[in-house]
Amino acid sequence: MTDQPTDDNILDLLQQDDLDIPEPVIATKPVETTPPIEAQIWAYLGVAGGVGVTSLAVQTAWELSKRDARVLLVDLNFERGDLAAYLDMPPSLKICELNKAEGRMDANLAATFIKPFGKPGQTSKSPQNQLSVFSAKGELGGNDKVSPPALLAFLDCMSGGFDFIVMDVPLMWRSWTQAVIGAADKFALVTEARVPALHQARNLAEDITALMKLNPTPEIILNKYERRSLRGGLSLIDAHKVLACETSAQICVDEETLRAAINTGTPAGVYKPNSRYTKSVHKHVQNWLGAFPVYSGQNIKQKVQSPEQRAQAIKPRKRRAARR
Repeated sequence: MTDQPTDDNILDLLQQDDLDIPEPVIATKPVETTPPIEAQIWAYLGVAGGVGVTSLAVQTAWELSKRDARVLLVDLNFERGDLAAYLDMPPSLKICELNKAEGRMDANLAATFIKPFGKPGQTSKSPQNQLSVFSAKGELGGNDKVSPPALLAFLDCMSGGFDFIVMDVPLMWRSWTQAVIGAADKFALVTEARVPALHQARNLAEDITALMKLNPTPEIILNKYERRSLRGGLSLIDAHKVLACETSAQICVDEETLRAAINTGTPAGVYKPNSRYTKSVHKHVQNWLGAFPVYSGQNIKQKVQSPEQRAQAIKPRKRRAARR
């Protein structure tokens, strides 16, 4: 039978100088987690119908996807659904399906509302597999039917799953338009080189700036611009005089390339990579990417090796306005 220690034995042990007493455990500093990555949001709003916003948004998204970036192309016109028709693909959802998600939106549910752009049998390295599309089936009065909380919750969820979100914003102002524009890192009004459209662009830029207290003011992109026009077209200097500011980009007119691209359901850069239109959009994208140098190369994986480096490199700038 083992001898049980008495109280005197315990006191003797505690009084020994050479007794090994364990050092107190120091609390370790909690491991810092990598901050969530948010997509860079680019938004285009046409000042009138037919100024070419959808074509510009499609080609911009295609340009970004070629850089090994994950891109979501978003059609916010719920009355027409132009993006799906342009790309010759079925809409990714119905308005009622989006509205039913109000109050229960999460990343998994939001992912069911998008479709990848691409053809069957393409390899995983194809830029088309980096490009996804959100486009609802157009309905009469659709922009009034859509649930603003559901739409904004969808965009918030998708922001964590993509590197870029390119949005085609309709001219009709709705309750959610201000929140969408306010969340954008880059926002531009798109106009043609026609005097009425230029006046509309100037007035709209002033109205949006005053309403949202934007600083800087919205950029203006001059689309369908012919620099060497000999048929009485406006010069760039004349256009800037009407706008009372300079345009941030000039996208050349190339009706033949755009017509063929739309009829084949592909971005202009796929149909004709070396066309003047493709090159001018490429220059515009390069200009906007100046704020995000990690994407200026052809492959971001070669520039960013770790999740920590990647998060730091594409850390989003301060939004124009808080998300609503």
